[in-house]
Amino acid sequence: MELEKKICIITGAAKGVGRATSLRFSREGAVVVLVDILEKELRELAERIHDSGQESVTMRADLSDSHDIRRAVERTMNQFGRIDVLVNNAGIVGPTKKSWEIQEEEWDRVFGVNLKSVYHFCRFVAPLMIARKDGKIINVASIAGKEGNENLAAYSASKAGVACFSRVLAKEVAALGIRVNSIAPALIETDLVKEMPKEQVEFLLNKIPLRRLGRPEEVAELILFLASDRSSFITGQCFNVTGGRGDY
Repeated sequence: MELEKKICIITGAAKGVGRATSLRFSREGAVVVLVDILEKELRELAERIHDSGQESVTMRADLSDSHDIRRAVERTMNQFGRIDVLVNNAGIVGPTKKSWEIQEEEWDRVFGVNLKSVYHFCRFVAPLMIARKDGKIINVASIAGKEGNENLAAYSASKAGVACFSRVLAKEVAALGIRVNSIAPALIETDLVKEMPKEQVEFLLNKIPLRRLGRPEEVAELILFLASDRSSFITGQCFNVTGGRGDY
């Protein structure tokens, strides 16, 4: 088991890529700390993990609230004494509008969940990992953050921030035993896609050479690789999971 007894925080764990990653990590022996605002879905996921003979803990948190994030980190440390892997997966699409039509509160909400939550989790967790000279951080960006998707300015800009922030942090902690990488999925079969207008989904799907949506389990495999020792010489990178869709 690649992650046996590793303490792994996964945000946005209740659905989609977060759920698939949580299940994949648990199959590799990880103790998964499931963080999300969706309590019912978290409980159902925790029950499934428990039924498989593995350990998990649920923590409800509003990921736009730094106080909730701090409490989640503190609870994890109080219960387990360390954090081995942090997966910042939580995200929202936000408004599908022209850039000049987006309201300030809409822009702030997207950045609060997509980028500020990554910043807050990393600023609370990175010092703990540095103290042990060990840890892996994987941040979920998006191909939209590399290309820029029409009518998704807030989402695209926030995900570009995730990728850039990850590169900066990776350089800052590389000599301290911590590896930081990000991934850039294209359209994945999640509730985020269901929130988008049908014509927007079709437009983006036409950019994917494989002509299909990705599956959350396919993304989870890459996250597992980056969390494992198999990727021990990889840091500061942003990996596409896009079915062939390119970027700049």
